[in-house]
Amino acid sequence: MGPATSSLISEGTTDATGHVSCMELTGSSLSENAFDKLFTGLKDAVLAKKPVLKEILEKHGHKMLYDYAKDYIDVNLNPPIALRQEQLLSVVEKETSRLLGPKVAASVVKQLSQYYFVSTADHHGPLTHPFFINSNLLIATPFGEYNETLDNVIVLACAAVSQNNSSFPRGVVFHSKADDGSTHFNSTAFFAAQYRLCPVYNFKPYDKNDLKNLHKGIAERVKSGCMDQATANKFNDIFAEIYEQDDILSCKSYGDQVTKTNYTLWKKLLGSSKGTTRVPNLVYLEIESIVSQLILEFHLNEDTTINHFLFDPECDPLINEYFQGITGTFSVADNWGTYMFWALPKGERYRMGLKKIGNKLVTDDGKYSYDITPEAIREGLLSKELIPSSMLVYTVLCFYYGLKCLGGFSQVNYLTFMKNAYIKMQVDRGKYRSIEVCARAQTKEIVGDVNVAFLETAAGELVPATGIDLLLYGKENWWQLFVEESKNISLTEAMNPMMPELYSIIYPEAERNKELLTISAEDITRHTNLREKIAPCASL
Repeated sequence: MGPATSSLISEGTTDATGHVSCMELTGSSLSENAFDKLFTGLKDAVLAKKPVLKEILEKHGHKMLYDYAKDYIDVNLNPPIALRQEQLLSVVEKETSRLLGPKVAASVVKQLSQYYFVSTADHHGPLTHPFFINSNLLIATPFGEYNETLDNVIVLACAAVSQNNSSFPRGVVFHSKADDGSTHFNSTAFFAAQYRLCPVYNFKPYDKNDLKNLHKGIAERVKSGCMDQATANKFNDIFAEIYEQDDILSCKSYGDQVTKTNYTLWKKLLGSSKGTTRVPNLVYLEIESIVSQLILEFHLNEDTTINHFLFDPECDPLINEYFQGITGTFSVADNWGTYMFWALPKGERYRMGLKKIGNKLVTDDGKYSYDITPEAIREGLLSKELIPSSMLVYTVLCFYYGLKCLGGFSQVNYLTFMKNAYIKMQVDRGKYRSIEVCARAQTKEIVGDVNVAFLETAAGELVPATGIDLLLYGKENWWQLFVEESKNISLTEAMNPMMPELYSIIYPEAERNKELLTISAEDITRHTNLREKIAPCASL
Protein backbone atom coordinates (compact mmCIF):
# COMPACT_ATOMS: atom_id res chain seq x y z
CA MET A 1 0.00 0.00 0.00
CA GLY A 2 1.11 3.56 -0.64
CA PRO A 3 0.27 7.03 0.59
CA ALA A 4 -3.41 7.79 0.23
CA THR A 5 -6.23 9.73 1.74
CA SER A 6 -8.33 7.08 3.38
CA SER A 7 -12.09 6.87 3.67
CA LEU A 8 -11.91 4.92 6.95
CA ILE A 9 -8.60 5.99 8.39
CA SER A 10 -7.42 9.53 7.83
CA GLU A 11 -5.18 11.89 9.67
CA GLY A 12 -7.81 14.59 9.35
CA THR A 13 -6.53 18.04 10.31
CA THR A 14 -3.32 18.15 12.30
CA ASP A 15 -2.98 20.60 15.13
CA ALA A 16 -0.18 23.10 15.60
CA THR A 17 2.18 20.44 16.92
CA GLY A 18 1.29 18.02 14.15
CA HIS A 19 0.75 15.31 16.77
CA VAL A 20 -3.00 14.77 17.10
CA SER A 21 -5.96 15.17 14.85
CA CYS A 22 -9.54 14.04 14.88
CA MET A 23 -12.43 13.93 12.48
CA GLU A 24 -16.12 13.34 12.90
CA LEU A 25 -17.60 10.17 11.43
CA THR A 26 -20.94 10.52 9.73
CA GLY A 27 -23.32 8.06 8.10
CA SER A 28 -25.46 8.30 5.02
CA SER A 29 -28.90 7.12 3.92
CA LEU A 30 -29.33 5.33 0.59
CA SER A 31 -32.11 3.43 -1.12
CA GLU A 32 -31.40 -0.20 -1.94
CA ASN A 33 -31.24 0.52 -5.65
CA ALA A 34 -28.88 3.45 -5.19
CA PHE A 35 -26.66 1.40 -2.91
CA ASP A 36 -26.56 -1.60 -5.25
CA LYS A 37 -25.49 0.58 -8.16
CA LEU A 38 -22.79 2.38 -6.22
CA PHE A 39 -21.44 -0.69 -4.45
CA THR A 40 -21.27 -2.73 -7.64
CA GLY A 41 -19.40 0.10 -9.35
CA LEU A 42 -17.05 0.51 -6.38
CA LYS A 43 -16.23 -3.19 -6.10
CA ASP A 44 -15.80 -3.62 -9.85
CA ALA A 45 -13.39 -0.68 -9.90
CA VAL A 46 -11.27 -2.21 -7.13
CA LEU A 47 -11.18 -5.71 -8.63
CA ALA A 48 -10.43 -4.39 -12.12
CA LYS A 49 -7.09 -3.17 -10.75
CA LYS A 50 -6.49 -6.29 -8.65
CA PRO A 51 -7.23 -9.36 -10.83
CA VAL A 52 -5.58 -11.81 -8.42
CA LEU A 53 -7.76 -10.54 -5.59
CA LYS A 54 -10.75 -11.08 -7.88
CA GLU A 55 -9.57 -14.64 -8.53
CA ILE A 56 -9.17 -15.31 -4.80
CA LEU A 57 -12.66 -14.05 -4.02
CA GLU A 58 -14.18 -16.08 -6.83
CA LYS A 59 -12.42 -19.22 -5.61
CA HIS A 60 -12.48 -18.80 -1.83
CA GLY A 61 -14.85 -15.92 -1.10
CA HIS A 62 -17.58 -18.27 0.10
CA LYS A 63 -15.36 -19.78 2.83
CA MET A 64 -15.90 -18.75 6.41
CA LEU A 65 -12.94 -16.74 7.66
CA TYR A 66 -12.08 -19.31 10.33
CA ASP A 67 -11.82 -22.08 7.75
CA TYR A 68 -9.88 -19.86 5.37
CA ALA A 69 -7.42 -19.01 8.17
CA LYS A 70 -6.80 -22.71 8.84
CA ASP A 71 -5.38 -22.96 5.31
CA TYR A 72 -2.58 -20.55 6.22
CA ILE A 73 -0.89 -23.38 8.08
CA ASP A 74 -0.75 -25.60 4.99
CA VAL A 75 2.65 -24.91 3.41
CA ASN A 76 4.26 -26.38 0.28
CA LEU A 77 7.80 -27.46 1.09
CA ASN A 78 10.27 -29.32 -1.10
CA PRO A 79 13.82 -30.61 -0.40
CA PRO A 80 15.74 -27.57 -1.75
CA ILE A 81 13.67 -25.22 0.41
CA ALA A 82 14.18 -27.41 3.47
CA LEU A 83 17.96 -27.21 3.00
CA ARG A 84 17.87 -23.40 2.75
CA GLN A 85 15.42 -22.99 5.59
CA GLU A 86 18.11 -23.17 8.27
CA GLN A 87 19.73 -19.98 6.98
CA LEU A 88 16.49 -18.04 7.23
CA LEU A 89 15.72 -19.46 10.67
CA SER A 90 19.15 -18.50 12.00
CA VAL A 91 18.67 -14.86 11.01
CA VAL A 92 15.11 -14.68 12.36
CA GLU A 93 16.28 -16.26 15.60
CA LYS A 94 19.04 -13.68 16.11
CA GLU A 95 16.79 -10.70 15.43
CA THR A 96 13.98 -12.04 17.60
CA SER A 97 16.37 -12.82 20.44
CA ARG A 98 17.88 -9.32 20.25
CA LEU A 99 14.48 -7.66 20.58
CA LEU A 100 12.26 -10.09 22.50
CA GLY A 101 14.67 -12.48 24.19
CA PRO A 102 15.96 -16.02 23.61
CA LYS A 103 12.84 -17.81 24.89
CA VAL A 104 10.58 -16.16 22.31
CA ALA A 105 13.23 -16.66 19.63
CA ALA A 106 13.43 -20.39 20.34
CA SER A 107 9.65 -20.65 20.12
CA VAL A 108 9.64 -18.83 16.77
CA VAL A 109 12.29 -21.13 15.28
CA LYS A 110 10.48 -24.22 16.51
CA GLN A 111 7.24 -22.99 14.95
CA LEU A 112 8.74 -21.96 11.61
CA SER A 113 10.49 -25.32 11.33
CA GLN A 114 7.07 -26.95 11.22
CA TYR A 115 4.76 -24.16 10.01
CA TYR A 116 6.83 -22.23 7.48
CA PHE A 117 4.70 -19.13 7.03
CA VAL A 118 4.60 -15.51 8.15
CA SER A 119 2.47 -12.47 7.48
CA THR A 120 4.02 -9.76 5.31
CA ALA A 121 0.79 -7.76 5.10
CA ASP A 122 1.67 -5.10 7.67
CA HIS A 123 3.54 -1.83 7.76
CA HIS A 124 6.02 -1.53 10.59
CA GLY A 125 4.16 0.70 13.00
CA PRO A 126 1.99 0.50 16.10
CA LEU A 127 -0.57 -2.29 15.84
CA THR A 128 -3.67 -0.13 15.88
CA HIS A 129 -4.92 0.26 12.29
CA PRO A 130 -7.95 -1.98 11.55
CA PHE A 131 -6.17 -3.48 8.52
CA PHE A 132 -3.46 -4.93 10.70
CA ILE A 133 -5.25 -5.66 13.96
CA ASN A 134 -7.79 -7.76 12.06
CA SER A 135 -5.21 -9.60 9.96
CA ASN A 136 -3.17 -10.68 12.96
CA LEU A 137 -6.20 -11.66 14.99
CA LEU A 138 -7.41 -13.70 12.03
CA ILE A 139 -4.13 -15.62 11.87
CA ALA A 140 -4.52 -16.50 15.56
CA THR A 141 -8.16 -17.64 15.41
CA PRO A 142 -7.53 -21.35 14.71
CA PHE A 143 -4.44 -21.65 16.93
CA GLY A 144 -6.52 -23.22 19.68
CA GLU A 145 -6.97 -26.32 17.53
CA TYR A 146 -3.22 -26.96 17.34
CA ASN A 147 -0.52 -27.92 19.78
CA GLU A 148 1.69 -25.39 21.49
CA THR A 149 4.20 -25.41 18.62
CA LEU A 150 1.88 -22.89 17.00
CA ASP A 151 2.39 -20.20 19.60
CA ASN A 152 3.41 -17.12 17.60
CA VAL A 153 1.85 -14.75 15.12
CA ILE A 154 4.97 -13.91 13.10
CA VAL A 155 4.94 -10.70 11.06
CA LEU A 156 7.71 -9.42 8.79
CA ALA A 157 6.50 -5.85 8.36
CA CYS A 158 7.52 -3.27 5.78
CA ALA A 159 9.63 -0.56 7.43
CA ALA A 160 10.48 1.27 4.21
CA VAL A 161 6.96 2.72 4.29
CA SER A 162 6.67 6.49 4.70
CA GLN A 163 5.19 7.72 7.95
CA ASN A 164 2.42 9.57 6.09
CA ASN A 165 0.98 6.29 4.78
CA SER A 166 -2.76 5.87 5.27
CA SER A 167 -2.04 3.10 7.81
CA PHE A 168 -0.51 5.82 10.04
CA PRO A 169 2.74 4.09 11.07
CA ARG A 170 3.94 7.19 12.96
CA GLY A 171 1.43 6.83 15.78
CA VAL A 172 -1.72 5.24 17.17
CA VAL A 173 -5.34 5.68 16.13
CA PHE A 174 -8.57 5.36 18.09
CA HIS A 175 -12.14 6.61 18.33
CA SER A 176 -13.74 8.76 21.00
CA LYS A 177 -17.18 10.07 21.84
CA ALA A 178 -17.48 13.83 21.64
CA ASP A 179 -19.42 16.07 23.98
CA ASP A 180 -22.29 16.25 21.49
CA GLY A 181 -22.52 12.44 21.24
CA SER A 182 -20.86 12.17 17.83
CA THR A 183 -17.95 9.84 17.17
CA HIS A 184 -14.51 11.22 16.42
CA PHE A 185 -11.47 9.49 14.98
CA ASN A 186 -8.15 10.49 16.54
CA SER A 187 -4.70 10.18 14.98
CA THR A 188 -2.11 10.46 17.73
CA ALA A 189 1.45 10.75 16.44
CA PHE A 190 4.80 10.22 18.12
CA PHE A 191 6.49 12.61 15.72
CA ALA A 192 5.64 16.06 14.37
CA ALA A 193 4.29 16.58 10.87
CA GLN A 194 7.69 17.61 9.51
CA TYR A 195 8.68 13.93 9.59
CA ARG A 196 5.65 12.66 7.70
CA LEU A 197 7.62 11.66 4.59
CA CYS A 198 10.43 9.92 6.46
CA PRO A 199 10.50 6.12 6.29
CA VAL A 200 10.13 4.10 9.47
CA TYR A 201 13.34 2.23 8.61
CA ASN A 202 16.32 3.49 10.62
CA PHE A 203 14.27 6.37 12.05
CA LYS A 204 15.15 7.86 15.41
CA PRO A 205 13.31 6.61 18.50
CA TYR A 206 10.67 8.77 20.11
CA ASP A 207 11.72 10.35 23.39
CA LYS A 208 10.20 12.01 26.45
CA ASN A 209 9.78 15.31 24.65
CA ASP A 210 7.82 13.61 21.87
CA LEU A 211 5.59 12.00 24.48
CA LYS A 212 5.07 15.35 26.20
CA ASN A 213 3.81 16.84 22.92
CA LEU A 214 1.60 13.83 22.31
CA HIS A 215 -0.10 14.17 25.69
CA LYS A 216 -0.49 17.89 25.08
CA GLY A 217 -2.40 17.00 21.94
CA ILE A 218 -4.68 14.63 23.87
CA ALA A 219 -5.46 17.42 26.33
CA GLU A 220 -6.37 19.68 23.41
CA ARG A 221 -8.78 17.01 22.13
CA VAL A 222 -10.52 17.11 25.49
CA LYS A 223 -10.62 20.88 25.46
CA SER A 224 -12.09 20.95 21.95
CA GLY A 225 -14.82 18.48 22.92
CA CYS A 226 -13.61 15.58 20.76
CA MET A 227 -13.21 13.29 23.76
CA ASP A 228 -14.19 13.24 27.42
CA GLN A 229 -11.71 13.41 30.25
CA ALA A 230 -12.42 9.86 31.46
CA THR A 231 -11.47 8.44 28.04
CA ALA A 232 -8.36 10.61 27.93
CA ASN A 233 -7.34 9.36 31.37
CA LYS A 234 -7.81 5.73 30.39
CA PHE A 235 -5.92 6.27 27.14
CA ASN A 236 -3.04 7.91 28.99
CA ASP A 237 -2.85 4.98 31.44
CA ILE A 238 -2.80 2.39 28.64
CA PHE A 239 -0.31 4.44 26.67
CA ALA A 240 2.06 4.80 29.61
CA GLU A 241 2.02 1.07 30.31
CA ILE A 242 2.86 0.14 26.73
CA TYR A 243 4.83 3.02 25.21
CA GLU A 244 6.52 4.92 28.05
CA GLN A 245 8.54 2.24 29.84
CA ASP A 246 12.27 2.78 30.34
CA ASP A 247 13.29 -0.16 28.15
CA ILE A 248 11.24 1.31 25.29
CA LEU A 249 12.72 4.78 25.66
CA SER A 250 16.23 3.29 25.67
CA CYS A 251 15.79 1.70 22.21
CA LYS A 252 18.13 2.87 19.46
CA SER A 253 15.46 3.16 16.74
CA TYR A 254 11.73 3.65 16.28
CA GLY A 255 11.60 0.27 14.53
CA ASP A 256 12.88 -1.48 17.66
CA GLN A 257 10.33 0.42 19.74
CA VAL A 258 7.57 -0.78 17.43
CA THR A 259 8.59 -4.43 17.79
CA LYS A 260 8.72 -4.26 21.56
CA THR A 261 5.55 -2.21 22.08
CA ASN A 262 3.49 -4.30 19.67
CA TYR A 263 4.53 -7.40 21.60
CA THR A 264 3.28 -5.82 24.84
CA LEU A 265 0.15 -4.32 23.30
CA TRP A 266 -0.85 -7.69 21.84
CA LYS A 267 -0.38 -9.50 25.15
CA LYS A 268 -2.42 -6.86 26.95
CA LEU A 269 -5.05 -6.86 24.22
CA LEU A 270 -5.80 -10.58 24.17
CA GLY A 271 -5.27 -10.87 27.90
CA SER A 272 -8.00 -8.28 28.46
CA SER A 273 -10.66 -10.63 27.08
CA LYS A 274 -12.38 -12.77 29.68
CA GLY A 275 -11.91 -16.49 29.28
CA THR A 276 -8.80 -16.30 27.11
CA THR A 277 -6.56 -19.14 28.27
CA ARG A 278 -3.79 -19.08 25.69
CA VAL A 279 -2.33 -15.90 24.22
CA PRO A 280 0.20 -16.41 21.40
CA ASN A 281 3.14 -14.05 21.01
CA LEU A 282 3.12 -11.35 18.38
CA VAL A 283 6.59 -11.25 16.82
CA TYR A 284 6.78 -8.12 14.67
CA LEU A 285 10.07 -7.70 12.80
CA GLU A 286 11.30 -5.40 10.04
CA ILE A 287 11.29 -7.36 6.80
CA GLU A 288 14.12 -5.27 5.31
CA SER A 289 16.38 -5.99 8.28
CA ILE A 290 15.83 -9.74 7.91
CA VAL A 291 16.61 -9.65 4.19
CA SER A 292 19.65 -7.39 4.68
CA GLN A 293 21.11 -9.85 7.16
CA LEU A 294 20.43 -12.83 4.89
CA ILE A 295 22.25 -11.09 2.05
CA LEU A 296 25.16 -10.11 4.29
CA GLU A 297 25.63 -13.60 5.72
CA PHE A 298 24.89 -15.90 2.81
CA HIS A 299 24.84 -14.18 -0.59
CA LEU A 300 27.43 -11.44 -1.01
CA ASN A 301 30.33 -13.73 -1.88
CA GLU A 302 28.66 -17.08 -2.50
CA ASP A 303 27.58 -18.60 -5.82
CA THR A 304 23.84 -18.35 -5.17
CA THR A 305 20.85 -17.29 -7.23
CA ILE A 306 20.59 -14.16 -5.10
CA ASN A 307 24.23 -13.29 -5.73
CA HIS A 308 23.63 -13.53 -9.48
CA PHE A 309 20.40 -11.52 -9.13
CA LEU A 310 22.42 -8.73 -7.50
CA PHE A 311 25.71 -8.77 -9.35
CA ASP A 312 25.56 -10.79 -12.59
CA PRO A 313 25.37 -8.42 -15.62
CA GLU A 314 23.65 -11.18 -17.59
CA CYS A 315 20.65 -10.90 -15.26
CA ASP A 316 20.12 -7.17 -15.88
CA PRO A 317 18.27 -7.41 -19.22
CA LEU A 318 16.06 -10.19 -17.84
CA ILE A 319 15.17 -8.16 -14.74
CA ASN A 320 14.36 -5.19 -16.95
CA GLU A 321 12.27 -7.31 -19.29
CA TYR A 322 10.28 -9.34 -16.78
CA PHE A 323 10.12 -7.38 -13.49
CA GLN A 324 9.86 -3.81 -14.70
CA GLY A 325 6.43 -2.23 -14.32
CA ILE A 326 5.19 -4.55 -11.57
CA THR A 327 4.10 -2.82 -8.36
CA GLY A 328 6.99 -2.94 -5.91
CA THR A 329 9.65 -2.95 -8.63
CA PHE A 330 10.56 -0.03 -10.90
CA SER A 331 9.82 1.71 -14.18
CA VAL A 332 12.54 3.48 -16.12
CA ALA A 333 10.08 4.96 -18.62
CA ASP A 334 7.73 6.40 -15.97
CA ASN A 335 10.48 7.12 -13.41
CA TRP A 336 9.04 5.37 -10.37
CA GLY A 337 10.24 2.71 -7.97
CA THR A 338 13.84 1.67 -7.48
CA TYR A 339 16.35 -0.89 -8.69
CA MET A 340 17.13 -3.47 -5.97
CA PHE A 341 17.55 -0.98 -3.12
CA TRP A 342 16.25 2.34 -1.85
CA ALA A 343 18.89 4.83 -0.78
CA LEU A 344 18.71 6.54 2.60
CA PRO A 345 22.00 8.47 2.72
CA LYS A 346 23.28 9.81 6.03
CA GLY A 347 21.90 13.26 6.69
CA GLU A 348 18.92 12.77 4.36
CA ARG A 349 15.37 12.40 5.66
CA TYR A 350 13.71 10.70 2.74
CA ARG A 351 14.39 7.50 0.87
CA MET A 352 15.51 7.89 -2.74
CA GLY A 353 14.98 5.70 -5.77
CA LEU A 354 18.02 4.25 -7.53
CA LYS A 355 18.66 3.57 -11.19
CA LYS A 356 21.30 1.21 -12.52
CA ILE A 357 23.76 3.11 -14.71
CA GLY A 358 26.71 1.00 -15.76
CA ASN A 359 27.99 -0.74 -12.66
CA LYS A 360 26.53 1.79 -10.24
CA LEU A 361 23.25 2.50 -8.49
CA VAL A 362 22.57 6.23 -8.82
CA THR A 363 19.92 8.55 -7.35
CA ASP A 364 17.82 10.65 -9.76
CA ASP A 365 19.71 13.83 -8.92
CA GLY A 366 23.06 12.10 -9.31
CA LYS A 367 24.10 13.24 -5.85
CA TYR A 368 24.57 9.73 -4.48
CA SER A 369 25.87 6.59 -6.11
CA TYR A 370 26.83 3.11 -4.96
CA ASP A 371 29.09 0.64 -6.72
CA ILE A 372 27.42 -2.66 -7.49
CA THR A 373 30.06 -4.74 -5.78
CA PRO A 374 29.85 -7.02 -2.75
CA GLU A 375 32.05 -4.63 -0.77
CA ALA A 376 29.93 -1.53 -1.50
CA ILE A 377 26.64 -3.32 -0.93
CA ARG A 378 27.95 -4.69 2.36
CA GLU A 379 28.87 -1.21 3.52
CA GLY A 380 25.50 0.19 2.45
CA LEU A 381 23.53 -2.54 4.23
CA LEU A 382 25.53 -2.31 7.43
CA SER A 383 25.16 1.49 7.55
CA LYS A 384 21.48 1.15 6.58
CA GLU A 385 21.99 3.59 3.73
CA LEU A 386 20.66 0.86 1.42
CA ILE A 387 17.19 -0.56 2.02
CA PRO A 388 16.16 -3.72 0.14
CA SER A 389 13.29 -3.01 -2.25
CA SER A 390 10.09 -5.06 -2.34
CA MET A 391 11.37 -6.76 -5.50
CA LEU A 392 14.51 -7.88 -3.70
CA VAL A 393 12.72 -8.70 -0.44
CA TYR A 394 10.27 -11.13 -2.02
CA THR A 395 12.84 -12.61 -4.38
CA VAL A 396 14.92 -13.53 -1.35
CA LEU A 397 12.17 -14.65 1.02
CA CYS A 398 9.57 -16.18 -1.30
CA PHE A 399 11.37 -17.34 -4.41
CA TYR A 400 14.70 -18.39 -2.94
CA TYR A 401 13.86 -19.42 0.63
CA GLY A 402 10.32 -20.57 -0.19
CA LEU A 403 8.75 -18.79 2.78
CA LYS A 404 4.97 -18.57 2.58
CA CYS A 405 4.08 -14.89 2.90
CA LEU A 406 0.50 -13.98 3.72
CA GLY A 407 -0.39 -10.59 2.29
CA GLY A 408 -2.91 -7.86 1.75
CA PHE A 409 -5.05 -7.05 -1.26
CA SER A 410 -2.16 -5.54 -3.21
CA GLN A 411 0.52 -8.06 -2.30
CA VAL A 412 -1.39 -11.07 -3.63
CA ASN A 413 -1.47 -9.27 -6.96
CA TYR A 414 2.12 -8.07 -7.34
CA LEU A 415 3.69 -11.09 -5.63
CA THR A 416 2.01 -13.39 -8.15
CA PHE A 417 3.30 -11.22 -11.01
CA MET A 418 6.80 -11.18 -9.48
CA LYS A 419 6.76 -14.98 -9.20
CA ASN A 420 5.90 -15.28 -12.86
CA ALA A 421 8.69 -12.83 -13.73
CA TYR A 422 11.22 -14.75 -11.65
CA ILE A 423 10.30 -18.06 -13.28
CA LYS A 424 10.57 -16.58 -16.79
CA MET A 425 13.97 -15.18 -15.86
CA GLN A 426 15.22 -18.57 -14.62
CA VAL A 427 13.86 -20.31 -17.72
CA ASP A 428 15.94 -17.98 -19.88
CA ARG A 429 18.98 -18.67 -17.69
CA GLY A 430 18.38 -22.43 -17.81
CA LYS A 431 18.28 -22.62 -14.00
CA TYR A 432 15.72 -25.36 -13.59
CA ARG A 433 16.37 -26.04 -9.92
CA SER A 434 15.52 -22.40 -9.18
CA ILE A 435 12.31 -22.87 -11.15
CA GLU A 436 11.48 -25.97 -9.11
CA VAL A 437 11.92 -24.09 -5.84
CA CYS A 438 9.95 -21.02 -6.93
CA ALA A 439 7.14 -22.95 -8.61
CA ARG A 440 5.76 -23.97 -5.23
CA ALA A 441 5.84 -20.46 -3.79
CA GLN A 442 2.37 -19.63 -2.50
CA THR A 443 1.52 -16.07 -3.48
CA LYS A 444 -2.28 -15.98 -3.33
CA GLU A 445 -2.84 -16.07 0.43
CA ILE A 446 -4.73 -13.01 1.62
CA VAL A 447 -4.80 -12.06 5.27
CA GLY A 448 -5.09 -8.27 5.27
CA ASP A 449 -8.03 -6.01 4.54
CA VAL A 450 -10.73 -7.99 6.30
CA ASN A 451 -13.08 -6.70 8.96
CA VAL A 452 -14.30 -8.73 11.90
CA ALA A 453 -13.64 -6.49 14.90
CA PHE A 454 -16.16 -3.63 14.92
CA LEU A 455 -16.81 -0.76 17.29
CA GLU A 456 -20.43 0.25 17.87
CA THR A 457 -20.79 4.01 18.16
CA ALA A 458 -23.16 5.85 20.45
CA ALA A 459 -25.47 6.28 17.45
CA GLY A 460 -25.56 2.51 16.90
CA GLU A 461 -23.36 2.57 13.80
CA LEU A 462 -20.50 0.13 13.23
CA VAL A 463 -16.98 1.25 12.36
CA PRO A 464 -13.82 -0.88 12.12
CA ALA A 465 -12.25 -1.07 15.57
CA THR A 466 -8.62 -0.14 16.13
CA GLY A 467 -6.29 -1.89 18.53
CA ILE A 468 -6.59 0.94 21.05
CA ASP A 469 -10.40 0.85 20.70
CA LEU A 470 -10.39 -2.77 21.85
CA LEU A 471 -8.41 -1.79 24.94
CA LEU A 472 -10.51 1.28 25.68
CA TYR A 473 -13.98 -0.05 24.90
CA GLY A 474 -13.66 -3.80 24.29
CA LYS A 475 -16.37 -6.07 25.64
CA GLU A 476 -15.23 -8.42 28.37
CA ASN A 477 -15.28 -11.41 25.99
CA TRP A 478 -14.37 -9.60 22.77
CA TRP A 479 -11.85 -12.25 21.62
CA GLN A 480 -14.41 -15.02 21.90
CA LEU A 481 -16.83 -12.84 19.91
CA PHE A 482 -14.16 -12.37 17.24
CA VAL A 483 -13.52 -16.12 16.92
CA GLU A 484 -17.22 -16.94 16.71
CA GLU A 485 -17.81 -14.23 14.10
CA SER A 486 -14.94 -15.59 12.02
CA LYS A 487 -16.92 -18.84 11.82
CA ASN A 488 -20.03 -17.04 10.55
CA ILE A 489 -18.63 -14.40 8.19
CA SER A 490 -17.24 -15.30 4.78
CA LEU A 491 -14.09 -13.90 3.24
CA THR A 492 -16.14 -11.87 0.77
CA GLU A 493 -18.41 -10.49 3.47
CA ALA A 494 -15.42 -9.48 5.58
CA MET A 495 -13.71 -7.67 2.72
CA ASN A 496 -16.78 -5.83 1.45
CA PRO A 497 -16.69 -3.03 4.07
CA MET A 498 -13.07 -2.31 3.13
CA MET A 499 -13.92 -1.46 -0.49
CA PRO A 500 -14.10 2.35 0.06
CA GLU A 501 -10.70 2.21 1.75
CA LEU A 502 -9.18 0.04 -0.97
CA TYR A 503 -10.61 2.27 -3.70
CA SER A 504 -9.01 5.34 -2.13
CA ILE A 505 -5.65 3.58 -1.92
CA ILE A 506 -5.71 2.16 -5.46
CA TYR A 507 -6.90 5.27 -7.29
CA PRO A 508 -5.15 8.66 -7.05
CA GLU A 509 -7.48 11.48 -6.12
CA ALA A 510 -7.58 12.83 -9.67
CA GLU A 511 -8.83 9.46 -10.97
CA ARG A 512 -11.52 8.81 -8.36
CA ASN A 513 -15.23 8.84 -9.07
CA LYS A 514 -16.40 10.83 -6.07
CA GLU A 515 -19.90 9.39 -6.35
CA LEU A 516 -18.54 5.91 -5.58
CA LEU A 517 -17.12 7.19 -2.31
CA THR A 518 -20.48 8.42 -1.09
CA ILE A 519 -21.04 4.95 0.39
CA SER A 520 -19.28 4.12 3.63
CA ALA A 521 -18.25 0.95 5.42
CA GLU A 522 -21.36 1.39 7.59
CA ASP A 523 -23.57 1.54 4.49
CA ILE A 524 -22.02 -1.67 3.25
CA THR A 525 -22.45 -3.57 6.51
CA ARG A 526 -26.07 -2.49 6.66
CA HIS A 527 -27.15 -3.01 3.05
CA THR A 528 -25.37 -6.36 2.62
CA ASN A 529 -26.97 -7.69 5.83
CA LEU A 530 -23.56 -8.13 7.39
CA ARG A 531 -24.80 -6.01 10.27
CA GLU A 532 -27.07 -8.84 11.34
CA LYS A 533 -24.12 -11.22 11.69
CA ILE A 534 -21.93 -8.89 13.70
CA ALA A 535 -21.72 -8.79 17.46
CA PRO A 536 -19.55 -5.71 18.04
CA CYS A 537 -16.31 -6.43 19.88
CA ALA A 538 -16.36 -2.96 21.44
CA SER A 539 -18.81 -0.14 22.06
CA LEU A 540 -18.50 3.54 22.87
